[in-house]
Amino acid sequence: MKHWGQSKWDVAADITDIEHRDDDPMFAQYVIDKYCSVGGGTPSVNAIQNDEYYWSAVGMSAIMKGAGFKAKEFPFSQRHSKFIRHFVAAREAGLQAAAYWGFRLNEPGGEPEPGDLVACARGGGMTQEKADKLFDAARGYESHTDVVVAKSGNRLEVIGCNVLDSVTRKTLSMGPNGHIRDSKHFWFAVLKYRDV
Repeated sequence: MKHWGQSKWDVAADITDIEHRDDDPMFAQYVIDKYCSVGGGTPSVNAIQNDEYYWSAVGMSAIMKGAGFKAKEFPFSQRHSKFIRHFVAAREAGLQAAAYWGFRLNEPGGEPEPGDLVACARGGGMTQEKADKLFDAARGYESHTDVVVAKSGNRLEVIGCNVLDSVTRKTLSMGPNGHIRDSKHFWFAVLKYRDV
């Protein structure tokens, strides 16, 4: 995050302050050197600069590796859906050793807390109904995750990669039930950290 200049986006207020972007060849190369080396992929600098390669999942993989996770604990990947599906399946199977368990958005017990990952769907023609169905999907799908870093009152602070072409700290609103309330993204899952 520091390398990218502490970029910020208050989603509810729609206020952005983006310092460094992947349009700069130095930062595009950083993605290749630091993130793709963990999550995979061999994009060119131009592919990153021109938004032809989505690096958010490899960036999240690098964040999780930096937090001390090994590949056997967190499936580093070029696709968020790989680790979302992995941890949804872990909960369904009752795997006690799993680092995360997947909860549906607004499910009791799935209120996001620091250390958790929150997942939203993306892609053309996406609706909340379609996003909610992805929770049970057995195939890969277009998605995104952010890691929760702080929670205070009705505000949730999350960090995600390739958000407005940077590594960006987003501020999200929460409803009275403690779950995300956001009209700009199609949230559908919370991966709860289990501290096992």
